[in-house]
Amino acid sequence: MIGPVKAKVNAWAEAPGKVIITGEHAVVYGQPALAAAINRLSRAQVTWGAASASSLPVMTLLMPQVGLQRTVSVSDLQQLAQRTSQKHQDYLVGQAPLTNVFALPEDLLLAALGHCITANSLPISQSFTINLHTDLLLGSGMGSSASLVAVLMAALLTACGGQFNQQQLISQVLVAEQWQHGHASGVDPQVCILGGIQSFQHGTSHHLTVAQQDGLFLVATGQPESSTGECVEWVRQQHSPDGLWQQFGDLEQRFEQSLQTGDAKALTAHIKANHQLLLQLGVVPVKVAQFVQSIEHIGGAAKICGAGSIRGDQGGLVLAQGITGSALQMLCDGHGYDYRPLVWQQQGVTYGSQ
Repeated sequence: MIGPVKAKVNAWAEAPGKVIITGEHAVVYGQPALAAAINRLSRAQVTWGAASASSLPVMTLLMPQVGLQRTVSVSDLQQLAQRTSQKHQDYLVGQAPLTNVFALPEDLLLAALGHCITANSLPISQSFTINLHTDLLLGSGMGSSASLVAVLMAALLTACGGQFNQQQLISQVLVAEQWQHGHASGVDPQVCILGGIQSFQHGTSHHLTVAQQDGLFLVATGQPESSTGECVEWVRQQHSPDGLWQQFGDLEQRFEQSLQTGDAKALTAHIKANHQLLLQLGVVPVKVAQFVQSIEHIGGAAKICGAGSIRGDQGGLVLAQGITGSALQMLCDGHGYDYRPLVWQQQGVTYGSQ
């Protein structure tokens, strides 16, 4: 249990998404990753219904932007969390595929709520509704699952009067991340909950003091056909040489230095090198690789800043640099992509009652 439970209140929570600047995939193998919280948020609002002694409490989850409305009893949420944990264990010992863990995408959110209720012994005796919204692109490298689970847990804990800190919340969100991705590094909940720009390795991180820099863009190439978990598992099965992961680690150190000194020319070179490493992993779709090549042709650099994809043409987010906004707009128009400036955010999760 996270802390003593007090009176129930209506409550809310917000958390940013994140992007991995460098170190994707390599972070799973113990190398450092550099990630930044971004100024796009998820928000959850918990509203209690009228108390009733004659009926079992139920939870209604609403997410209108994706047409989601699910009403589930509190006891079923807890049972779903237990079944999900067992399915994940089956995956870990090779008895079932990762795709077997969740029957529906929203089951991640429901199971996470069930885990939160059980792990913290929340005494829920009346029904409640959670309204959920996110500005993040789902399944595209913005840490949407960690951000959404974080606000669900933080809002519910606050609504139940539970006292918790950021590290305790990180550990509980990480459980859901493991369910979702199979072998999660933990970087997403760390950055979404703590905010800022962080160098993450072996479950711990340190914040970097880096001023916001112009000329960095995020390009949305579309939601990958393969999930992060599938990509991570596929890369694991390729048995890449240890030297490749060390190259990612060395590159992360150079990224840190270039961002802190504002050396745009060096940053361009590092992004190009990172792209070449991702090509070796086989997670850059052909169409996205052609887009990156077109940026490099006019003096810029770009790379996937997520898991990428092992199927289809869409690769999630791409980090672009060393190119003007107008030039990038023309290239994006030609490929059917959207882009926006990369703006990072120091504030992590926030929550309160109302």
